[in-house]
Amino acid sequence: MRSVEKSTYLLYDRRRVEFEVPADWQIFEPSDPDPTGDVGTAIEHALAEPIGTRGLSELARKADKSGTAVIVISDITRAVPNRTFLPAILKTLHQAGFARDKINILIATGMHRPSTDAERVELLGAEIAQAYQIIDHRAADPATLVRLPHKTSSGTSVSLDATYYNASFRILTGFIEPHFMAGFSGGRKSICPGLVDLRTVQKFHGAEFLGNPSAASGILDGNPCHRESLDVARMIPPDFVFNVTVGVDGRITGIFAGDLEKAHHVGVEFVRRHMTVKVDRPFEAVFVSGGGYPLDTTFYQTVKGMVAAGDYLETGGRVIIVSGCAQGIGSQEYKQIMFDYADDHKRFLNDIFSRSEVAKDQWEFQMQCRVLDKTGRDGLIMVTDGITREELRRCSVTPAEDVCGSASMPELVARLVDRVAADAKRVAVLPRGPYILPKVASQ
Repeated sequence: MRSVEKSTYLLYDRRRVEFEVPADWQIFEPSDPDPTGDVGTAIEHALAEPIGTRGLSELARKADKSGTAVIVISDITRAVPNRTFLPAILKTLHQAGFARDKINILIATGMHRPSTDAERVELLGAEIAQAYQIIDHRAADPATLVRLPHKTSSGTSVSLDATYYNASFRILTGFIEPHFMAGFSGGRKSICPGLVDLRTVQKFHGAEFLGNPSAASGILDGNPCHRESLDVARMIPPDFVFNVTVGVDGRITGIFAGDLEKAHHVGVEFVRRHMTVKVDRPFEAVFVSGGGYPLDTTFYQTVKGMVAAGDYLETGGRVIIVSGCAQGIGSQEYKQIMFDYADDHKRFLNDIFSRSEVAKDQWEFQMQCRVLDKTGRDGLIMVTDGITREELRRCSVTPAEDVCGSASMPELVARLVDRVAADAKRVAVLPRGPYILPKVASQ
């Protein structure tokens, strides 16, 4: 039995799982800057003195008031502090002459399901949720889309959300964080894949794009997902973007408002400085969280934590992921893919690269395959209360109970620490899951 050396934690749903590990294990967290002090003043300053463009008030005053203004927000899977900054944006639009019935709030769902009433209140607060027209993007509904006249540099014919397309004034909001496909979230990504049609989303997440090693966290140069997303955003660019970064407590640590590309670039460099964790070589095992609520509500989203751990892992190593999965595995299409290819990810990869059709949500299993190539099923161990043991086995992971026997979740984590400590010397813990930017010198 190991001796108690130091404490750490893993985010899990709306709480933390706390446990102890040997002193020589490495614990990696982003170096969060201090939360913005007077956040209200900081928001007002960002709106008035943005990056690379004129202030929001001036831009909005010059917009056509016979048309509508649209504010694009992320869906419930992103912990964006909308309620902190949206009142100031709405106030500015009203002062510039946009009546309440001329402002639409558009949820950039991509291919995620529509939002529920409760989620809209969680995203916006009850007052805004009740007072404004809120619209979910629907990628599979042609009646809600407009075909754009030009193709992307990869040859994609794009249809775009009509609410966004037809607006006379367009604002994107969101936050910037490392993204395991597109390099970084925020900026252009609110439009693609957030507001585009089903086929464009499928192309963005297709086997060819994701098979490119540059389609990875922290990489923009040469990243086909980033290029596709930026190509689409440039066709119908927003008038203003308002992106933030947040700390582990959800408070704003940086605001990057203004021009689509210039503001995003400044935000990306800020994230690089504070979220990059460099190590000299990969680890034998990595304990990682699914990112906590709302990111770990499904197995589908949990894959992001797996990939973050895999970036630090040597081939043949183990990933132990702890994730809430309160809403289960994910969409029915995704669940069926997982079950059809249970314990046979090589066949899955062969199949998706041999066909042109892109099935809904296949991309998430393709990203999981990056980890499985290093760990195999036996080395990808999952701790969760949200999915049954039997279903977990059909998701190409090993339930923790299969390794340690039945126990409470904290006890399972403690037992796994003991097992790993017994035969591994280099072990890392990523308490916040994918909210980190890995850089391994030997890779």
